[in-house]
Formats: sequence, C-alpha cells, structure tokens
Amino acid sequence: MPFVRFDSKRRKAVLAALALSVGLLGSGAAFAQKPPIKIGLLAPVTGPLASPGAEMVNGFRLFWEQNNMTAGGRKVEIVTGDTACNPDQAMNQARRLVLQEKVDFLVGPLCGHEGPAVAQVSRETGIPVIMDPAGADNVTKWERTPTVVRTAVSSSQIGHPFGEYLYKELGLRNVTFIAQDYTFGQEVALGAIKTFTALGGKVAKLIWNPIGTKDYGTTVNSIPADSDGVVAMVVGADRLRLFEDWFNFGMDKKHKIYGQYWLQEDMLPQIDDRAVGLISNSLHYVAGIDTPENKAFTDAYATKYKRMPSWFAESAYTAGLWVKTAVDKIQGNVEDREAFLKAVRAVELKAPRGPLKLDAYDNPIQNVYVAKVEKVKHPILGEILLNKPIKTYTEVSQFWTTKPEEFLAGGPYKR
Repeated sequence: MPFVRFDSKRRKAVLAALALSVGLLGSGAAFAQKPPIKIGLLAPVTGPLASPGAEMVNGFRLFWEQNNMTAGGRKVEIVTGDTACNPDQAMNQARRLVLQEKVDFLVGPLCGHEGPAVAQVSRETGIPVIMDPAGADNVTKWERTPTVVRTAVSSSQIGHPFGEYLYKELGLRNVTFIAQDYTFGQEVALGAIKTFTALGGKVAKLIWNPIGTKDYGTTVNSIPADSDGVVAMVVGADRLRLFEDWFNFGMDKKHKIYGQYWLQEDMLPQIDDRAVGLISNSLHYVAGIDTPENKAFTDAYATKYKRMPSWFAESAYTAGLWVKTAVDKIQGNVEDREAFLKAVRAVELKAPRGPLKLDAYDNPIQNVYVAKVEKVKHPILGEILLNKPIKTYTEVSQFWTTKPEEFLAGGPYKR
C-alpha cells in the first residue's frame, strides 16, 4: 500500500474524527456497564390476602416481561418482599429491600393499613415509593410524604360514587352495611355512607367484621328486617365465606345484596352461577371494560395465567407502565431521585382501566365502575363469570365533588 501524505489541516481533521469516535465508543461502554435498575416489590404472598397478592405479582411481572425487563435503556430486576398484609412486616420488608437489597425504589404494598408503614420507611430513607395498590386515604391527604406517589386509588375514592349509586340509581333509602374492620374497609364503606346519607339515605345497621372472620352466619342473621338493601365490603377469603353463608342461610330470599367491594375476578372462579346478576363492585377497574387497551391486557393475562385479571393485577401492571414511562423519560437515571419523582408526577396514561393523571396531591384522577357479574364465553378461557361495568363515573377525584381544602378540613373517615 503506497504511503499517503496528509497536509497539516487534513491530519487535524482525521485526528478529531478519531477522537470523537473513541469518545462515542467510550460513552456507549459506560452506558452498557450501568447496573440493572432494582425494583423492590412489596406484596402479601402469604397470609389472608395471598390470592390478591399473587395477582399483584403476576400483573407486575407480566408488564416487565412484555417489555423485555428494560426501562430507560437499562435492565430491570424485581426483588420481592412478602408483607403478609401486616404493617410491621411491611415496614421490615421495606427496610430490608432498601438497606440490604439496595433497590432503587419501591412499588407496593397491597393492604391499606400497610401503606402508612411503608411511607414511614420512605421518610426515613428518602427511597421513592410508588404506592400501589394500598389505598389508605392518609397517604395522599393528611399525611403526605414528598417521596411517595400513589398510582392506584385512595380508599374512599371508590366509596363515594357507590353511595350516590345506591341512592340515585337503585333508589335505596335504608341500607345495612357489612364492612371489613381495618383501614381500607373502613374508608371504602364510610366513603359510601357519607355520600349516601348526604342525599338523604339512612343506615339501618353497620356491621364490622375483622379480616379472617370464619363464620358470617351471625352477621347475616343480624340484618334488620326493614333494610331495603345490604351492602358488602369484604376482602380476602372473607369474600367467599360471606357468599356461601348468604345463600346457605337463605338471605337471598329475604334481602337484596350489593357488592361495594366483594366479587373480584380472583375469586369468581371459586363461586358458581348464583353470582350471576349480582352487583359485584364499585372499583376503578373490572375485567369487562370494553377498550382496546383492556382487551390487549386481559388477553395477555388470560393466555399466560389461564384466568382473568383482578384489579390487583391491573393496578400492578399499570404501575409498571407508569414507572417505565417515567424512567424512559429520564433515560434510566433513577439514581437522581428528584428527577425520577418529577417524571412520575408528569405521567399521563391510557391504561387498561382508562385515562389516568395525578392530582396535585399525588393520587390518580380516574374512572370508577359499578359492575355486575355476567356469564360469558371468553375466546381464550371458555365459559366464565366476568365483571362488566353497568355505570361509569368518569374523572373521579379522591376528594369526590368537594374542594380539596374543604375535604381535608373535615378530617379522615373513622369508625
């Protein structure tokens, strides 16, 4: 090869181009060497809410598997902590994930009364928390933490529309409420009672049951005879026990029951056609929502897990979508916690459950659906029971129709 002589000007240009290419290769190598983003997922994989916990884990993993376990150009690792639906265990697991596993942020927990415990860990350590699906009202109302953003729902947010529905749509005037006696159950039930009684409705009786109640016979047999409706707000395995005892004690021949929070998708395979036609839930997600986004999600979930997703699965799936959208925006730089949280707060989505955006208090404004159980022929699963919306309340705020400052002045719902 003949020797080529470059003049001084050309030599400088070649050297500059070479330096630039080396710099680009160097920056690419540095980018490739960034460690995976570690997400701490807090879910009750054991205990009374293990079934919803499994749904939560399944929904979250499905999203990330669909997206090649990457966000912002970096690999994603999920480290799970079992909370058992216990605030003390939730706090301990959150601390373990932050201090020992060195996660970049937390997602979870599930149970309402676990939420404030995990928020406490965020205050102690500065770790960002994407609170989903725990609904404790305090977290985005009276005891807000700057490093905590909720992407699911505030408990009473799904209660308020149902109180109005009972009065205006069902024409009920004297209702007995059966409710679970813990943070989430209290706030959901009392939120409905607030809007129901504000319209002129009366509470015939309010019956509280702890999580894990084995026998609902005493409960259903104490319903006042003059009740023109019974509302069920029950969680976990209690949902199935109430369903069986309702029919075993012949209550279906004495009263009409309406699920405020009762027959979710994770329990529908465990019950029979007696559920068909029952109002099942007032929720921000049910599997029968008829949109392209939800069809894509439910088909993927049904294909992988051979069942329909509950709101726990959708909520976790959407939390993944929310997180990835934010991480992509900041090009994977989750180490900058302030930038990450700012990006999270700016996200607006069209999720399986509908359009989503945060209010000024870090809680989503979203649809709430009153649903009824129907028997349908599903293209993947065959004949199944499915929750389908019969009434949609759009753009529901956690403050319902009240100005935030007025709502906050009234204080939390307490039993």
